[in-house]
Formats: sequence, C-alpha cells, structure tokens
Amino acid sequence: MLDQPLTLPCGAVLPNRLAKAAMTEGLADPLGSPTAELEQLYRVWGAGGCGMLLSGNVQVDGDHLERPGNVILDRPAMAR
Repeated sequence: MLDQPLTLPCGAVLPNRLAKAAMTEGLADPLGSPTAELEQLYRVWGAGGCGMLLSGNVQVDGDHLERPGNVILDRPAMAR
C-alpha cells in the first residue's frame, strides 16, 4: 500500500505514500538564505523516491529562530 499513489484534497497526486518529515537542517547562511548545501540535501532526498518532502524549520520571523542556520522568510536579506 505504501507504493500506491495518493490524491490529496487539492487534487495533487503523490506517486507514493512515503514522506520525509520536517527536520531542522541548519544549512542557511548567516542571513537566513538557503545555501547550495541545503539545495543539494533536498536534491538527494528528492532522488530517494519519497512522495512528499516536508521542509524543515523555515522561519517567518527572524527574531525567533529555532537555531542558527534556519532559513528565514520574514524580510529581504539586505534588511538584516
């Protein structure tokens, strides 16, 4: 059953029922921007065959990080 496609309520179809849970990677640069290492990590996970990859600890407020290295989306990097 894990290898069967899954249709989500929005209509998107996952190729299987395997998912990578959200984890903290800590691979953003000091300004909170994604790095080449973070991109490569998700590229490797994507090639692994999971139907869904949940991103980990992407912060919407740079004043309240879970840890250094979190990706931050709250304001442009130049403003930090």
